[in-house]
Amino acid sequence: MTEALQTAQRRAQQMVRKLGITDAYPFDHHFAQTPMGAMHYVDKGAGDPVLMLHGNPTWSFLYRDFISGLSDSHRVIAPDHIGFGLSDKPENETSYTIDAHIRNLEALVTDLDLRNITLVMQDWGGPIGLGMASRHPDRIKNIVVMNTFGFYPPAAGMDPENLKLPTPLRVMRKPGIGDFIVRRLGFFERTVMKLATADSARLKSVHHAYKDVFEGREDRAGVMAFPRLIPTRTTDASAQILINETGPFLDNFTGRARIFWGMNDPLFPVAALDAWEARLPNAKVTRLPKAKHYLQEDAPDAIIPQLRAFLEG
Repeated sequence: MTEALQTAQRRAQQMVRKLGITDAYPFDHHFAQTPMGAMHYVDKGAGDPVLMLHGNPTWSFLYRDFISGLSDSHRVIAPDHIGFGLSDKPENETSYTIDAHIRNLEALVTDLDLRNITLVMQDWGGPIGLGMASRHPDRIKNIVVMNTFGFYPPAAGMDPENLKLPTPLRVMRKPGIGDFIVRRLGFFERTVMKLATADSARLKSVHHAYKDVFEGREDRAGVMAFPRLIPTRTTDASAQILINETGPFLDNFTGRARIFWGMNDPLFPVAALDAWEARLPNAKVTRLPKAKHYLQEDAPDAIIPQLRAFLEG
C-alpha cells in the first residue's frame, strides 16, 4: 500500500471513531487508487462479488445491514464514490462528471479483478454502475435495481428536451443559492435525506453518520455536482452516457435482474419503475409501499432476505 493510501486508511479509522459508529459499521477499511484519488471500500466475505453502489449524499454506511446480512455467504463490496464517505473529496466541483465517476469505479473493479459481479444500484449508483458495466459487460452476472435510473428519459411521457425535475432539485441546481444551501448549509444530507426517508426514527439514530462525514463546504463538491449532472435534454453529457452506453447495455443484457422499489419516493416517480419493468421484463419486482428513496434505511429487513434468495438463484 502506498503512503497516500496508508494516510487515507488512518483518516478513515479516525473518522469512524469520531462519528461513533464502530458498532454499526464494524468493517475493515480498504482503499483503491483511482484517477480522482483514494477510493474507500468495504470488502467482506467470499465468493462471487456483490458490488453495492450508493448515490447522493450517502456512502457505504447505507449498506451496513446488507454487508452484515449477506457477507456470511457472499463477497460484498461497497465503495464510497470519490467525494463521499471516507473516500477523497476533491474540492473542484467541475472535476465531478458521470464519466469521471465511472472511470473511478472501473479502477476499483479492474484493480480487484472482479468478475461474475452482481451490481446492486440505488440513486446515482445506477448510471455509474451501468456505465462501468457497459464498458466491461463480460464482468457482469446480475443486476439489482433500487430507486435509480439508467436510461434517458427515465420514464415514458417525459420530454427528453425539457425534463422537469422536483422543486428541491431545481433549486439546488441554481448558481449561488444552490452553492449556499448545498455546500455551505449541507441541505442535501441534513434536509433532503429526512424528506426522502420514511423511517424517521431509524434515520435519526444514525443521521450524524451522513451529516458529519462532511466537515465543511470544501467536502461537498461531489454532493453539489450530482443535482447539476441530472440530464434535462439529450445533449447533456449525462444524457449521452445514458443514451449511448447504459441504455444499450440494458437492451443487450441477458443475465438475471431484480427490482426493489420504494413506492413513496418523493424524488423518483412511479413512472420510473414502470420504465424499468419495460426494460427488464423478466425481473421480479418487490414494491415497498411505505419506503421512500433511501429504501436501504426504510426496509432492510424486507429486502435482505429476498436479495439473498435472488443471489442464491
